[in-house]
Amino acid sequence: MRTRAFLRNLLASLRERDARSLLAALALLVLAAVLPPVNMPRDSWDTIVVFDLTQSMNVEDYELDGVPVSRLAYARESARRALRELPCGSRVGWAGFAEYRTLLLLAPIEVCAHYGDLLASLDQIDGRMRWGNSSEVAKGVFWSVRAAKEIGDTPSIVFVSDGQEAPPLRDGDKPGFDDIKPGDIRGWVIGAGGEAARPIPKSDDDGRPVGYWKAGEVIQRELRTADGKRVPGNEHLSALRETHLRAIAQQVGFEYATMTDVETLTRAMKNADAAVSRPVPTDLSWLPAALALILLIARFRPETAARR
Repeated sequence: MRTRAFLRNLLASLRERDARSLLAALALLVLAAVLPPVNMPRDSWDTIVVFDLTQSMNVEDYELDGVPVSRLAYARESARRALRELPCGSRVGWAGFAEYRTLLLLAPIEVCAHYGDLLASLDQIDGRMRWGNSSEVAKGVFWSVRAAKEIGDTPSIVFVSDGQEAPPLRDGDKPGFDDIKPGDIRGWVIGAGGEAARPIPKSDDDGRPVGYWKAGEVIQRELRTADGKRVPGNEHLSALRETHLRAIAQQVGFEYATMTDVETLTRAMKNADAAVSRPVPTDLSWLPAALALILLIARFRPETAARR
């Protein structure tokens, strides 16, 4: 009799503990379903990406999946991949450069809530937005700093360009603005293009290709040898002007990097010096769900079932 009573009490105790574990798991699952996001401090980044829209950016000296693509297309793909890597709470905007101005196309918006809008607007950025054929890159960088300062939240600038000035600068020219000081805005100048000079595609007002620019159709920089002989200019060809871009970056207090792969913009946009710590809605529903899973595994593991 004592043995039977002991077994009955043991079984009742086991059932009670099983019931408690199942109820606890159920409560945790309900909590996971209704738990709202919790604001937690997290590093995030605010960036305006400026795309050079001038015709030299249509030179195809990059490849994506083995297919030749233009500098602008490669820069867009680099920006698309950067969006995937930025944490929620980060804000990104787009801007375009042509002639001598940088115009804001989309003010910085939060990447998670507006991810689809950012991708859709990014796909529309191409040379058809160009409002002039000249390309005064140095002035464009200065205008991008002005645009960032006017926004008020002082986002960082990532300015993507091959550095080709049209008309070309004369020796000693150093354009600038008195109201722009180095370090006013954090940023990067990203050099696009290869080392080999290539013909620049020519397009009409609707963006349709109409051949290539010829030497006689563009303003050429006057070059002379040491003994004074004239050397034909090559402003109708385009390669990365890294030295010029580095000088511009130094003038405004930016960093410089060459766009060697599609992760270049990600590295620039997630620079540690530009990180901003702010409360970001964070989903913690995984925590009670994980605890519920642990309870259920403990309840239904084979060893437990065998003892029963």
